[in-house]
Parts: sequence; C-alpha cells; structure tokens
Amino acid sequence: MNEGSGIMLALLAAGQSRRFGDRDKLSAMLGDKMLGIHAAETGAELPFIRKLVIGSPMHDCAPQWGALGYQIIANEEAAQGQATSVRLAAAQAIEVKASALCIMLADMPFVTSDHIGRLIAAFEQSGGTSTVASVRNGRAMPPAIFPPAAFETLIALEGDSGARSLLADAKLVKADDPILLDIDTGADLADANIICNNR
Repeated sequence: MNEGSGIMLALLAAGQSRRFGDRDKLSAMLGDKMLGIHAAETGAELPFIRKLVIGSPMHDCAPQWGALGYQIIANEEAAQGQATSVRLAAAQAIEVKASALCIMLADMPFVTSDHIGRLIAAFEQSGGTSTVASVRNGRAMPPAIFPPAAFETLIALEGDSGARSLLADAKLVKADDPILLDIDTGADLADANIICNNR
C-alpha cells in the first residue's frame, strides 16, 4: 500500500467492556502497554490516508493515540452498540472520499501489519470493489476492508454486531492464532499476557 491508495483506517475503541467487569479493558495492561495501544501501533505503521479512533478523547489511551497520528472521534452513542461506531467511521470515509475503509478493533492486540497488508492486497486484487475480511475458526471478522459501495449500508447499521452482517459475502483472509484473538474478559487478558511473556 502506498500513500495514494486512499484507504482510511478506523480503530473502534468505544465498546462498553460489559464482559470485562467494572473496569475499562482498553486501559488494562497487556505486557508493557495498555491494551488499547497495541492495535493502534500496528495501524500507525501503515500509510493510510487518515487514521481515526472512534472512542473518547478523555480515554487513558487518548494521548498516545494522538501521538501515533490518530484523530479521535467521540462516540456519544456508544452504549447503543458497535454499529454506532461503524456509522461514524463510514461517515468520515464518505467525507474524505476514501477509496476504502479499513476497520480494526482496539481489543485485538495481536493483529500484525503483515496481516493488514494481506487484506489490502486482497482488496486491490478485487479491483477495489469487494469487501475483504479476516477469518478465524470459520467466522468472518475484523479487521476488514469495505469498498465505497458499502459506505451507505454501513451508515444504516443498527445494534451491537457492528458490520458483521456485511461480511457474509466477503473475500476471506486467514490468519494463524493469536493474530485474531480479541480480548473480551479478564481471562482473555490473562491468556494474552502469557502470549506476550512468551514472545
């Protein structure tokens, strides 16, 4: 991917952490940094035309997100589900006339720049017209790339499934564990710390 590719990145970081207990999971430590920084650093390595975090400007991670080159877009409706974040991201992609929208989740710390590069390559091989998603255990999931034809549909999403309903016909790119591991619970974080410590 080069600077002229026109792909915009949106890192979704406005989840309610309901399964994580009474603390904010993105502020929890994974290795030597907060969970919410890992995926942000990966995204920052790639030359997207614009990098957004859909979250809170007051979040503990916000200063580092800003330092990594992200613009933070506040999601005042986060409690209504992940679709609210997807809608904000799609609206921004339309505004900047992005050639595609790459959506990553801030609670997936092991996604690599190589995996994102493979998604982008698959998107470009489709002529820039197909949705491309990651796949783990047979399930399509983020990170995913959406073409402009999908933006209006993304803006109309409702509920907490985010853009998952749009991935049924996506071109799929596999990744080995733990690349697509997402952190939902304290036990997940403990497992992730074991992975970090063994690297």
